Parts: sequence; C-alpha cells; structure tokens
Amino acid sequence: MFNGAGRCATCHIPPLFTDVNNNSDAKLPLLHSPFEEPAEPNYAARSATKMYRTTPLRALWQHPPYFHDGSAPDLLTVVNRYNTLMMLGLNNSQKADLVEYLKTL
Repeated sequence: MFNGAGRCATCHIPPLFTDVNNNSDAKLPLLHSPFEEPAEPNYAARSATKMYRTTPLRALWQHPPYFHDGSAPDLLTVVNRYNTLMMLGLNNSQKADLVEYLKTL
C-alpha cells in the first residue's frame, strides 16, 4: 500500500521516509507549496519560506496529532484525508493495512 496504491513513497521516500533532501540544490531542502498538502495553508503562510517540508515518518505513531496544523488526531484520519484529496480509491481494508504499516516505521 505504501509504495503502490497509497502513493506515499512518492514523497516519503525510504529509508528516511521524506523527500526533504531531494532538492536539485543539495544545500537547500525540497519544500512544497501549501496547495500540494492536505493541510491548512495558514500554517505555511506563517513560516519564513511559506512552504512545507515532507514530514519524516519514522516513529510517526508516537507523535499525534498529525499534519503541520495538528488537525488529524490519528493515523486513520491522515490516511482518510489523503485518500479523499488525492482520490486514491483505497478501501477500508487497504486503509487499515496502511495505518498498520505506518505504525511499524
């Protein structure tokens, strides 16, 4: 699910589970427009860059709430939000599998 239908690995690239080090200029982190993220854009607007970094997923399960604005209380809420906004089409079993995988990182 993570590498396939969920498309998580397109931004959360193993082994660090982020793409922050993938900028064309190695001295600069790769950042994303707030309109690429399923989170409230006001958080990015208050930052120096007005952008978001892709959150590393290691030990993610230990640090709720999720998203830069804390709007997701649990991992299922995160998965549901991405499923809806990115039109992934994951069924309940696939979403549950993805949540369980995220808990292992």
